[in-house]
Amino acid sequence: MKDLLFVYNPHSGKGKIVNALSDIVSVFTAAGYDVTVHPTSAPLDGHDYIAAHAGEYSLVVVGGGDGMLHELLGGLRESGCGAACGYIPSGTINDFARSLGIPKNPVKAAAVAVSGNYSVVDCGLWNGRVFSYVAAFGVFTDVGYTTDQKMKNAIGPFAYYLDVLHGMDLKNFRASSVRAALTVNGRTYEDDFIFALTGNTHSVAGLTGIVPEGASMCDGLLDYTFLKTPKSIADIELIQSSILSRKFDPSVIVSGRAETLSVKTDRPVKWTLDGEYGGEVDEATLLCLPSSVKIAVP
Repeated sequence: MKDLLFVYNPHSGKGKIVNALSDIVSVFTAAGYDVTVHPTSAPLDGHDYIAAHAGEYSLVVVGGGDGMLHELLGGLRESGCGAACGYIPSGTINDFARSLGIPKNPVKAAAVAVSGNYSVVDCGLWNGRVFSYVAAFGVFTDVGYTTDQKMKNAIGPFAYYLDVLHGMDLKNFRASSVRAALTVNGRTYEDDFIFALTGNTHSVAGLTGIVPEGASMCDGLLDYTFLKTPKSIADIELIQSSILSRKFDPSVIVSGRAETLSVKTDRPVKWTLDGEYGGEVDEATLLCLPSSVKIAVP
């Protein structure tokens, strides 16, 4: 009998995981696993439990949103065991699962987790902390995670982002602007920015247009997009058209790929790691950890 650890957030997705728990465990046991179930009770509880116990299991599966996945990768890295893992997405956005094609249906996702079909993907490191798919700061950092779901369902998250962008005036942008120096591939870009993301994903908060075209989760590189602070209505329209077409105009967007990059800002800024609060710093070093996650995929 193989051993499987299942750690899940009972509050994710309005209890969707809890409602399907019996069926999920049945899928695991039918695949020949002896299952240990651990519901999380506080932030980082999943991280701590996985860090302490992952080495005792042949497969570690988590259920929840992108934040739960963040705890999985952090816990696995701290444990040093290199266990294979699986993911049952039940959050609002589920960017990582979306990028890998993992189904939203929890029972179907459970079947994928024990299928034995794995993909080895990259993750990132932000000031020494692991993240699964994105590290970001700026005006859009939490829009996809705090917006009312009914509104996003009605007009689509992509349309909502563009609506937010169009609705903000230049004064708002200037107030949110951060002076930053981005050093990447031996070159430094210094400018005023309203938003920045770095990661390994095909979408962020359900959006594909904000990620550089051709982004890959297994190329050993981080993808980055930095939106410059618009100085005119024309700049706002250029940012919108760049995102819609995914042809980023360098006069308003700095983007590309790199193994490592550093960001220095003129004041401490709040970063988001996988949709969760990461910290407030004025200097960050980010690097890709190639082929560091062995995860079950369809």
